[in-house]
Amino acid sequence: MLIDLAQQYDSQKITYLRELWEKVILQLANSHDHKKLFSFLNKVGIIDIDEKEKIVYIGVSNEFVLTQVKKFFQKSLKEAIESIYNPQFGIKVLVYPPFLNGSELLLNLKKILKVSDDKIEPLLSRKEVKHELTEHFGILFEPVFRFDTFVVGSATMIAFSAAKAVAEQPGTAYNPLFLYGNVGLGKTHLMQAIGNEIMQRYPDKVVVYFPATKLIDEIISATRTNKLPNLYKKFEGVDVLMIDDIQFLAEKEKTQEIFHTIFNDFQSQKKQVIMSSDRPPKELLHIEPRLKSRFALGLVADIKSPDFETRIAILQTKLAAKGEALDTHLLELIAKHIKDNVRELE
Repeated sequence: MLIDLAQQYDSQKITYLRELWEKVILQLANSHDHKKLFSFLNKVGIIDIDEKEKIVYIGVSNEFVLTQVKKFFQKSLKEAIESIYNPQFGIKVLVYPPFLNGSELLLNLKKILKVSDDKIEPLLSRKEVKHELTEHFGILFEPVFRFDTFVVGSATMIAFSAAKAVAEQPGTAYNPLFLYGNVGLGKTHLMQAIGNEIMQRYPDKVVVYFPATKLIDEIISATRTNKLPNLYKKFEGVDVLMIDDIQFLAEKEKTQEIFHTIFNDFQSQKKQVIMSSDRPPKELLHIEPRLKSRFALGLVADIKSPDFETRIAILQTKLAAKGEALDTHLLELIAKHIKDNVRELE
């Protein structure tokens, strides 16, 4: 049976489904904490009954609530339906978007459970709620990529200062921040340093980091499985979005269209976006002009090849971290031969 999200309920059916759901709630109230019931089942209700398949359909407002209802109440709900309605019936819990904006099928649980406002406490912190929404989303930051392990030189001073400013006040300074430069000059290090710093300064913020190829995979998968709304919902739970090597969106028109929507949502809510590329926005090939224009709305900072003194400092820092040392002559020899790739120096 398919649930028609646009179906119209007559008053008799609304009353019947509401009364059955109220009986279920009252039975659950005998074995569950009332505050917990209110927090998770406030926008949950019975949306249909399939007599042929013997299934009672229970709707929830979003994916997060779906996860929690299945985790905490699946067994109790099934037992309540068997006891109150019919022992041969099962249940199916699914997302029912109309519950997001209110519905005649929803009950006033505060009144039924006699829960007062001063006794209602969030069962999960904002960070935990967002963690549920964004679990296994993006990739983890490398702890070694920090600001104090980044060797600053004249070629990276502007980019480094901008990255620090963003980490200190995400969403207010340089939004979006666009870093560009050749391969191996430290773009990924700086981006991950921003992420590590924000997570330390603002533990409740959800920071998500994607190599562009991983983002493309997420969007393609969501499109193929008709789960774009779920993907958008995940991004709603993100405070800081970081995309590495954004140039790989080239020639992927549908992906660019979807990312444009995501990017605009972040901008309208003043949520921080940080991107990196091998070239500045205006030189990106096969990227929509409207995207290139938005990429340049904040600060565009380039990362150039380090000068000789900075290359020496990078080598010394790397050796010190390993508790090792090299003769100055050898350091200078290496620094003279490797000029354009910090990764090779390291």
